Amino acid sequence: MNIGALLRTLLMPTREHCLACGRPAKLGIVLPLLCERCADRIPWIVEPRCLICGRAQGCPDCRRPEAGARAFSINRSAVLYDATMREWISAYKYGGAERFAEPFSIMLEQAYRRMCRELSAAGAWQADLVTWVPVSAERLEERGFNQAELVARRLAKRLKLPACDLLTRNVHTGKQSFKSRAERLRNLDDAFSLLPNLDPGDFKQWEAIGSVKHPGGSFPIKVLLVDDIYTTGTTAAVCASVLKSLESVIDRPVLVYSLTLARS
Repeated sequence: MNIGALLRTLLMPTREHCLACGRPAKLGIVLPLLCERCADRIPWIVEPRCLICGRAQGCPDCRRPEAGARAFSINRSAVLYDATMREWISAYKYGGAERFAEPFSIMLEQAYRRMCRELSAAGAWQADLVTWVPVSAERLEERGFNQAELVARRLAKRLKLPACDLLTRNVHTGKQSFKSRAERLRNLDDAFSLLPNLDPGDFKQWEAIGSVKHPGGSFPIKVLLVDDIYTTGTTAAVCASVLKSLESVIDRPVLVYSLTLARS
């Protein structure tokens, strides 16, 4: 190689490999690790049709009479669970591609920002803390990490919000995606609980924050519950119900908002 060719090689911009497609390409700035071609395939949910669960199409689940008793206020999801997202999430959870946590957390942030704008119609809204749906000990050993926790912690850091480990999974339920709605409900009976020995003192910081926001009155703690996929809302509803029991620990109302990466 002559000197001119060597200099051109050294000065040429480095082309990295896209995490999703594996091709050498210039990677994006907004969604790092993904090339522009793959970023263009993302099926964003910008205007959900169902204002409860955030689904982009009509939602039979939220029309059920029992849906009104769900313990979470609303769910919002970043994207549709289409073939592309199924492939990426599968690679993240089962294929060792943990680096997807970075673009996934940014996608969740965009959904969170839209949620903030939507809920701020009657005044500025933001969550007070971020938590996540836990996995069983068996699943944690199998994967080596909790996929929801990993993106939730990155999201919390980006939003400058506390990331709090609040829930534990008591039983290994297997894959919910292969079960009917009724089976999901039975499968999740007593599946989650609050972490034992939670210290009420850990929540004292919200006393100072709340006294500024609501002088002389009671104020709710707004908990953002993060998970990877929302299908029927069963997991979110059960976890939110357990999180509501925090009210007896901190002597304050608790409102739970679900934020998920993908909506099926």
